[in-house]
Amino acid sequence: MKNIAIIGAGFSAASLSNFIKKDLDIYEKSRGAGGRCSTRRVENVGLFDHGLQYIKNPSSEFKKMLNDYSVWQGNFKTFENNQLKNDEDKERIIHENGNNILVKNLFKNNENIFVNKELKSIEKKSDYLLLTFKDDTQEQYKTVIITAPFQQAYNLTKQFSENYFSKFNFSMQPNLTVMVAFNKSLKLDLSAISFENDDVLGFAANENTKKKNLINKDLELWTIQSSLKYSIKNIREYRNNKQSLIDETLKNFSTKLKINISKDQIHYSDIHGWLYAYNLNTAAPNCYWDSDLRLGICGDWFSGNNAESAFFNAKYLANLI
Repeated sequence: MKNIAIIGAGFSAASLSNFIKKDLDIYEKSRGAGGRCSTRRVENVGLFDHGLQYIKNPSSEFKKMLNDYSVWQGNFKTFENNQLKNDEDKERIIHENGNNILVKNLFKNNENIFVNKELKSIEKKSDYLLLTFKDDTQEQYKTVIITAPFQQAYNLTKQFSENYFSKFNFSMQPNLTVMVAFNKSLKLDLSAISFENDDVLGFAANENTKKKNLINKDLELWTIQSSLKYSIKNIREYRNNKQSLIDETLKNFSTKLKINISKDQIHYSDIHGWLYAYNLNTAAPNCYWDSDLRLGICGDWFSGNNAESAFFNAKYLANLI
C-alpha cells in the first residue's frame, strides 16, 4: 500500500507537492502537467496561452514557490462603454516559454507523475482507498487528494462527500478561447484588453508581447477569451461550430476596436472550449477533508478563480493532512 495519491496535475497539485514534499504519486488524465494552466504550441506559428493568461498580484510566498517566472509588461486596457481605459494594475506574472511551464517546473524533480491515467472510481476498503483507473489498473493508498474541477471531483467522491457539498452552491462556468495568428499586424499597440459586460468578448491578449522569442516574427498572435454569456450559449456544441464561432468572435473584436480584419490576414485560427473553467460562487471553506477516510479535495474553485487561490487552498489542506 502506498502513502498519498494526488489526482490532477495543475496548480493545486503542484502546490500540494511543494508543501507535502514526499511520498506522493500524481495521476493526470491528460498527456502532461498543467491543468487549466495550458499553452497551445503550433509549429511555425508560436505559443498561445489558451488557459491561464497571467497571475495578478501574487504574494511573496507564491512567487517564492514559482521561482522561475517573468513579468509581463505592456499596455493593458479595459473596454467599457465603447471606449478603452487604462488598467492601472501592471504587475502580471507569466512564463515567457508558455504559462504551462509555471506548473511543469514545479513538477520537474518529481518522478512519480503518471500521465494519461484517468481515475474511474474510489472505493473505501478496511484501511485504504482503492483507486480504479479507466485502463482498469488499480492502486491502493492511505490518502487520496482530488484536485479536479468541482463537477469531476464531486462525481468521483459523491458517495462520501454528498452531504458536505449540498451545503454550498458550487457551479463551474465554461469558457471559449479563440487562438488566431495574423500575417499582418493589427497595429493596436496593446498588450491585453479586458472587456466589461460584453455579450461576446471577455479578454484578449497579444501573445507577441509575452513571448517575443518564441513566435514567428512574421506573425501577430492573439488569444481571445469569450464572455460568460457567450460561453454558456455555445460550449456544448462548439466543436461542431468552430469556424462560425471564430468568425463571430473576430467580427466583434474588430468592431469594438475599430479595425479591419480580412480572411486573407488570418494565417492560423482555432478555438478551444473549457467546460469547467472557473467557479463564480466562492463563499466556502478552503478545501474538503475527511480525516477518517483520509480523502481530500482542493482547488482554486473553493475560494477564488485564480492560481493563487489554488496555492493557498492547497497549503490549508496540506496542514490538515
